[in-house]
Amino acid sequence: MCLDFRFSTLQLKAYSNELQISSGILRNSYLSNMHCLTNCPICNSTSMSSFIQTKAQMHSDNELFNFDQCSECQLVFLNPRVSPDDLKKYYTSHYLPYRGSKAWGKFEKLVENSQQKLDLRRVKRTKATHNISPDSLILDVGCGKPSFLKACQQELSCRTLGIDFSDEGWKGEDAHFLGIDLRVAEVKDLKNVQPDVITMWHYLEHDYSPFENLSYLKSIAKPSAKLIIEIPNFDSSSRKKYGEKWAGWHTPRHLSLFSPENVTLLLQKSGWKVSELNTHGTMDPYLLQWMSRMEQKGIKWDKNMADEFWKFVFGMILFAPKKWMQKRSSLGVMTVIATPQ
Repeated sequence: MCLDFRFSTLQLKAYSNELQISSGILRNSYLSNMHCLTNCPICNSTSMSSFIQTKAQMHSDNELFNFDQCSECQLVFLNPRVSPDDLKKYYTSHYLPYRGSKAWGKFEKLVENSQQKLDLRRVKRTKATHNISPDSLILDVGCGKPSFLKACQQELSCRTLGIDFSDEGWKGEDAHFLGIDLRVAEVKDLKNVQPDVITMWHYLEHDYSPFENLSYLKSIAKPSAKLIIEIPNFDSSSRKKYGEKWAGWHTPRHLSLFSPENVTLLLQKSGWKVSELNTHGTMDPYLLQWMSRMEQKGIKWDKNMADEFWKFVFGMILFAPKKWMQKRSSLGVMTVIATPQ
């Protein structure tokens, strides 16, 4: 349910009381430059209702945000949304992925090794999905720090292209990522490109225009192309367990939270045919559980994470037996493979 920005301060206060969100803070800066959706981003339905309010995660302020749920396809989406320009203020020293392995202090090298293993799992998944040759082009949408593309370059000896809205992930590291085509660009900016494989590792939930971008990617992909999407699973046990503290909300950076059913609908409507859907992914589901627990704890995300390292490792060991369940029931993420229709 979207706020009308013409409301008076008293009306906004009454509205916040009605939603029982007095423990949060509805800031004027939050309300001043937001985009309100009147239609579902997938099925275009106008029937929606407020689902949950969550505080900004991995951020210093207690701003409160609303997620609506579509009555037709059940998509849960942030509404209203932070503008793309204002979203930059949520990528600060509190944002752990941007801090990377350096956030873990003396354990930096161990964390780096963990990232390398993740990248290799993703390379393995890509190789199993498509026959990769030296002429093949892998396009990674939302590449961030392009370590996955670096691993593709080393392991698969193919062409690689990564796009993102910012160059923060590779700025100053040109030599390390030599030979990888890296661009600050949107999907619609891609011209004269025919990817063999398109990967979206936890990107789609950030996309302001998922239908339009998936449709455009279908139009430029080779007929034999494969699309690999890994995203948080709204139907997962971790979301049900942690509620408003679930790290999958990633408020306000995640705009849409998908279930297997509505991500399939989105892909069908944008010209893709789902060939495989798994209730697990390359990302360790423990990571989502751990971040959710840290949100419950109210951790200061800009701290030296070395203090949390051994507790993190011990928790991972205790969690390991649960992983056998993820092929039957999602613990946090899912993977979708699709081909052009």
